[in-house]
Amino acid sequence: MKPKGTAQKEEHEQFRPDLEKLKAYSEAKLDLADRLRVMRETLKSLGHDKSEQQCSELMVKLAEDRFTLAVLGQFNRGKSSLMNAIIGKEILPTGILPLTSAITILAYGPKERLVVERNNSAFPEEFATEALPDLVTEKGNPGNQKKIKSVRIEFPNSFLRRGVQFVDTPGIGSSIHANTVTTCNFLPECDAVLFVTSTETPLTSTEMQFIRDVREYVNKMFFIINKSDLLDEGDIRQVFEYVSGAIQKEPGINNDRIYTVSAKLGIQAIQEGHKDLYLQSGIKSLEEALSAFIVEEKSRVFLAAIAQKAARILDESEILGDVREELERTFNPDQTVREQRPEGLPAEAGYLMTERKPEHRENPETKFQNPDFSQDLRTKGCPVCKYMTDHATNLLIHWQYEIATDQGARNVFASEHGFCPLHAWQLMGVISPQDASLGFPVLADQLALELLTKGHENRERMWIANLVPDHGSCRICESLRTAEKNYLNALAEYIGDERGLQDYLNSQGVCLRHLGRLAELVPFADTVERLTRHAAEYLQGNSEDMRNYSLKRDALRRSLLNASEEDAYMRAIVHIFGDRMVCMPWPKDRYI
Repeated sequence: MKPKGTAQKEEHEQFRPDLEKLKAYSEAKLDLADRLRVMRETLKSLGHDKSEQQCSELMVKLAEDRFTLAVLGQFNRGKSSLMNAIIGKEILPTGILPLTSAITILAYGPKERLVVERNNSAFPEEFATEALPDLVTEKGNPGNQKKIKSVRIEFPNSFLRRGVQFVDTPGIGSSIHANTVTTCNFLPECDAVLFVTSTETPLTSTEMQFIRDVREYVNKMFFIINKSDLLDEGDIRQVFEYVSGAIQKEPGINNDRIYTVSAKLGIQAIQEGHKDLYLQSGIKSLEEALSAFIVEEKSRVFLAAIAQKAARILDESEILGDVREELERTFNPDQTVREQRPEGLPAEAGYLMTERKPEHRENPETKFQNPDFSQDLRTKGCPVCKYMTDHATNLLIHWQYEIATDQGARNVFASEHGFCPLHAWQLMGVISPQDASLGFPVLADQLALELLTKGHENRERMWIANLVPDHGSCRICESLRTAEKNYLNALAEYIGDERGLQDYLNSQGVCLRHLGRLAELVPFADTVERLTRHAAEYLQGNSEDMRNYSLKRDALRRSLLNASEEDAYMRAIVHIFGDRMVCMPWPKDRYI
């Protein structure tokens, strides 16, 4: 039996509002950013510094993209309750006492936290969210004695994640004049307003005057009639008609954006996992309307403007020839603008952007040069392991560059589901966070798409684990197997000559794992015997060096240690087990 809280959470997720349009907008924005990045890098390589800077400025605008919804109304109308209902948790303080003159911002964050800015301090402070009432209410902070300028609450919520932030403003029309002043001063920073009234005394004369004042700053307004739970259906209809008629008389105000809700029922429904009650509260309809409105506004104005400015940069840069054609295929301004319309936004993950032609770089997967064994055998470790380690490093550096700069490489990387866990983590050792954030989104989208599309088709559950490559399907593993085979074949040929064999016997030799593979390739039994005797003598020497190391350390005579004794333990481990960089769980039948 599932815990009650788990069941409630699952039920809650089932009736949360449909935010697919808002999600699709985010994907379209990031796709536009990818196209701008290609433009910027191309312009940089061609020396178009001014155009490159202009592209960077457009990317800054995309990065700063957010939509601010101010929640306005007289105190005790349920503004804070409404915001609590939208995010699904009672975080903001509610009650009959007005708030202080501090602005409270509700925005996305990966974890719940409270960040406070004071009027007399340049450094923000962090508090537990439970401290919020002591900071923003008149009871906890009378007259704003604590000099709070703004309070930012970060919360992990899917609606907020899409760049939306709510601002809870001090109530208007209260006895605290500073509250109304604070609200009016903040309005120019807002994109739209949620004006909250209630069924008890809908749209008072004070509220109507404030609505007229607000129009000077923001002309996009939603009207929320809260506390619908206090009336029956007939009375609610009358209140709705009254509010609609009053708004219609005001020139330039859209009376189509009026919603009747019960924030109280919304919170109760979420806490109890009650789907029908949540629908009855009206919160779901309001969130979906806000989502559609935000997408339409941002797509029609914001993204379209960015795309058009990027097209002008391309025109003004005077790029000619093949590079110009390639850029126009990568960034098609007409297509980009069209994609930003709500009905044209991509609805699922897995988008593939036009490939960019990278600078020519030789792929180390297809490269094998005859080794210089006279040099390789001088290593303190296993020469085969060293060759494979160098080969793996070159491969990882190659793929780090490719997935950071070329969309075609990202598509290949995604289609193969990346590398096995070992080589994925080794890749993370050579890639920067920025390049990883450029290279891995397509892989993440591809895996998400397969999880969504195959989940209902496949009854066997092993397919989920098989999404992650193993040693049999990893591109790096396969290349290392080939490199190992080629190197051992070349080494076997090298020691087939007496001079080469003497070079080998004068060195530390190969690890036991590779000695076994090498012995299979050597045609003469006496040569194999000499190789095994050499390995035994080398391990005996390691053992002696390790004992000497322990003796001299115990006797406090570290000054007597020689270089062979100091690293004997590491050389022994490498020669017994092989280098840690290439110790992979490969089945025997995959070797040579």
